[in-house]
Amino acid sequence: MQTHLVPLITIIMNQEPLVWVIDDDDISKYVMKRYLNQLSITRIVDFPDSVQPLKLIQDKYASLDELPDIIFLDLHMPILNGFDFVKDFQTVATKIDKKIKIIMLTSSINGEDVDHAKTYPEITDYFIKPIKHRDLARIMNVELKK
Repeated sequence: MQTHLVPLITIIMNQEPLVWVIDDDDISKYVMKRYLNQLSITRIVDFPDSVQPLKLIQDKYASLDELPDIIFLDLHMPILNGFDFVKDFQTVATKIDKKIKIIMLTSSINGEDVDHAKTYPEITDYFIKPIKHRDLARIMNVELKK
């Protein structure tokens, strides 16, 4: 007898969540997208840096269906690092009628980065890359229930 499990995420959300992956590392993006697909998340947009997604948020803050539900944000990137992105995001976040969760990802084990990330209420979690599949599944289930 074979049972079919309905993904928890489908039950929680009427519409599939939109996930943005902002990372300059192609391998990290590939792994993240693969894991998300395994969790039945298919609305995924990836960016090689944080400049374009920040501009999209600033330009489309009233178009809630075009804004992500969750952003996986790399800390160390050229041009605009993760902390600078969050600072700029804060200026437009008050205009957005949607709670966008930001998960900070980094390959750094620097404790100061973790402490600094905790000072931003927009950053809901912080993980060392590569993120484990079980951690990603937990994040998606927990964050999408909020």
